[in-house]
Amino acid sequence: MLARPTYSRLEPFLAVALVALKCWVLYSTWGHPQGFDAPHWLDVLRATHWFEPLPPPRALIASYHPPLSYLMGRLLLPFLPSDVAASQVLSTLCLIGAFLALRSALRFVGILLTVPGLILLYGGFSMPLLVWLGIETGYDGPVFFWFVLAFCLSVRIFWEPISEHWWQSARFSGAVTVLGLTFAAGMLTKFNSLIALGLPLLIGFVRHGTQNWRRTVAVASLAVGMSAAIVAPLYLHRYFIPEGLRVPAAMDWQRPKDLAYARRVRDAAPIKFVFGILQPPSTKIIASQYPVTDSFANSIWLHLWKRDGCLGVQPDLSVKISNLYILAFPIPVAFGSIWFLARRRQLSDAWRDLGWVLLCIALVFCVSACAFGFHYPLWDWRVFKAKYITPAALWIPFACVTFLLDTKIALVRPQFSTWTGRILLGVSLAFMVINHVLPVY
Repeated sequence: MLARPTYSRLEPFLAVALVALKCWVLYSTWGHPQGFDAPHWLDVLRATHWFEPLPPPRALIASYHPPLSYLMGRLLLPFLPSDVAASQVLSTLCLIGAFLALRSALRFVGILLTVPGLILLYGGFSMPLLVWLGIETGYDGPVFFWFVLAFCLSVRIFWEPISEHWWQSARFSGAVTVLGLTFAAGMLTKFNSLIALGLPLLIGFVRHGTQNWRRTVAVASLAVGMSAAIVAPLYLHRYFIPEGLRVPAAMDWQRPKDLAYARRVRDAAPIKFVFGILQPPSTKIIASQYPVTDSFANSIWLHLWKRDGCLGVQPDLSVKISNLYILAFPIPVAFGSIWFLARRRQLSDAWRDLGWVLLCIALVFCVSACAFGFHYPLWDWRVFKAKYITPAALWIPFACVTFLLDTKIALVRPQFSTWTGRILLGVSLAFMVINHVLPVY
C-alpha cells in the first residue's frame, strides 16, 4: 500500500469532486424536508433560540434531545430562506466536514494516497446512506460529524506514543483541548455521542497495547473530564434529576402502555426475542422498500442502500441499483471481515490497526443498537435505523478493500499493480458519481 506520486495529484481532484457532488445533492433536493423525524426536528428548531430557555424535554416529540443541532440550525437560519433549507445546509456542511476530518486522519497515518485509502474514503462517503444523510432534516448529520472529528483528533493524538512531557507542548495541549470540546459538542447534540468517549483508549490500546498506558489514560481522562465538566450542568438539571438518572426517550411518555405491553411480550420469551432481533435479512429486502422492523440486520442493511418506504417512493432505476448493492456487497464484506481476522499479519501495520479500530467501532454501535431495541421493542417506531449507527458503516468499504487485497484480483503485495489500481479507482469513481447524481436513495 505504498503511496504513489500520481495519487497525490489525483486525490485533490477527487476531494473537490466529492464536495461538488454533495452540493449537487443539496441543490437537487433544496427545500424538500427529508428524514424520519423531519417535522419533529423542525418543530423544536422553531421553539429553540440562543440565550433563551429551552423547550422542556417532554413539550415536543423531539425536544428531549440535547439542543446543539437546533442551535446550529438557528445560526444558519438568518442567511437562508426557510428552516428546511437551514437543516439541509447544516447536514451538508456536517457531511463535508466529516469527510475532511477522515481525509485528514488517513493522511496522518499514511494511508490516504494509496488505492485502499482512496476507496475507503471516497467509497465510504458515497454509500447511499451517507449521501442521504447530507440532506436529512435532523440531528444525525451533526452527530456523525462530531464523531468523525473526534476520531481524527484521537488518531492525531494517540496514534504515536505520547511523549513524557506532553503538557509542555502547546500544540499537543491544544489538540487535547479541541478533542474535549468535540466530545462535549457531540454529547450536546445526541446521547449516542457518548460512544465517542472511548476512541482515545481504543486507538491507544490498538496501537501500543499496555505500553505507555498511563500517559494514554491520563491524556484521555483530561479530554473526557473537560467534556464532562461542560455538559454536566445541562445533563444534571435537564435529564438526570427530573428523569431519575437515566437517558430519556420519547417512547417512555408518548406510548407508555404500548411500551409496557411490548416489554411483557419480550419478557415472556427473551431468548426467542433476541433471536428474532438477530434474524438475517430475508428475500423481502429485495421485493420491498419496507424493512422487517424487528430484525436488526434486515432494517440496517436495507437502510444502508435503499430508501425506507415511509420516506417516499424510490424511482425504479434507483431501486434496481439499490437492490444490486444489497445483493452484491454481502460477499466482499463477509469474506473481507473473515480474511482480516485470519490474515491480519500479512497487512501493513497502519492498515491493520485502522481495521481493528473500525471493527471495534462497528461492533460497539451494532451492539448498542440491539440493546436499545431490546429495551424499547416498539417496532412500528422503527428503533433500528442505520443512521443511528452511521460510523459503523465505514467498516463496509474497509472490508471490501481487504477482500480485494487478499485475492488474485489485486495481488497479495504491499500495493496494487498499476492497472489494477486504475480499474478499482475507476469503479469507485463510478460508484461515487452514480450514487450522488442519480441519487440512489
